[in-house]
Amino acid sequence: MPGRARRRAGSAELAGDEGPFASFTDLFIGILFLFLILVAALMLMNQDAVRKEKVETIQPVQPKPDAAPKRPPDQPAFRLGIVFNIYQRPAVFDGSGWTYSRTVRVFRAPTGDCINTVWLRSNLSTAWMPPVGADTIPTEAQRDVLRSFQPCGISASGDHWDGPTETGALKRVTPELYSGTVTLHEKEGDVKLEMQYRVLGVYDDYFR
Repeated sequence: MPGRARRRAGSAELAGDEGPFASFTDLFIGILFLFLILVAALMLMNQDAVRKEKVETIQPVQPKPDAAPKRPPDQPAFRLGIVFNIYQRPAVFDGSGWTYSRTVRVFRAPTGDCINTVWLRSNLSTAWMPPVGADTIPTEAQRDVLRSFQPCGISASGDHWDGPTETGALKRVTPELYSGTVTLHEKEGDVKLEMQYRVLGVYDDYFR
């Protein structure tokens, strides 16, 4: 009986020494178990990568077909061709000098069409023009006409035009100068003027 009591007391003391925390052996076994799981997962991932590489080697990936070529735009590409200042004076010399009228930029397309844009305009260049009536304002029905382009009137040798408000013809005198006459169709009658293009820059060989 005394021997059994001693053994029971020793077991109680041993259990009390362990405490509520896991032993070092249990922690080591847990870490080892996690390590083995991680190694197994890495091996599976490596096998999957090797398998995919073999499949791609046997059956190479087909290149994607090229995208369908884009349809060229309906309107041609215009590029800046020439820029000049326009000066004018009465055809009959009255002692007055040349007066600035406007600055024009001409854009040209490879098709030979041109677009003239006025960058700056003086008051005198529009004072003689008749007022615009409601029946002359472009309508939606004239859309096709408005979308069309006109062949270039100006070239390396000269310029000419014939419109309801004015008619003109100029010759290229020097690389920097066009000179000629223009007739303004005013309400009171036609008025003739001398006109010059003083070239500021040439950007297209067509105008050289």
